Amino acid sequence: MAGRITDSWVVAQSGNIPRLVRFYTKLGLKPSVCMPSYVEFKAPGGTSLGFYSLGSKKVKKQAGGWQIMLRVKGIEKLTAELKRKGIRVSPIEPAHGESKLSWFTDPDGNRLTLMEFGKM
Repeated sequence: MAGRITDSWVVAQSGNIPRLVRFYTKLGLKPSVCMPSYVEFKAPGGTSLGFYSLGSKKVKKQAGGWQIMLRVKGIEKLTAELKRKGIRVSPIEPAHGESKLSWFTDPDGNRLTLMEFGKM
């Protein structure tokens, strides 16, 4: 039997795993894997977000980095809810066609973009 890809997820380095656990829990995600040096969250739709720590080594920021795109419904209500939870969210902006987006960053500076698709 030939080898095959069975799963995929995104991973980023973190300088503070407990802080990220608190942040992503505030977003409504629960850790599916939680170790001192690695945590993983299963997002709606099946994407897993993993964060690892190299202990005392300094976190390296990659040029350009990456961002997490979250498809949402009811972006106005969701951004208001995040603001009530103390998360600084950008103003809602028009995007492709009649779509709208808003974004914020996690404590390590990773960008999360909320995207509500309209007619394309």
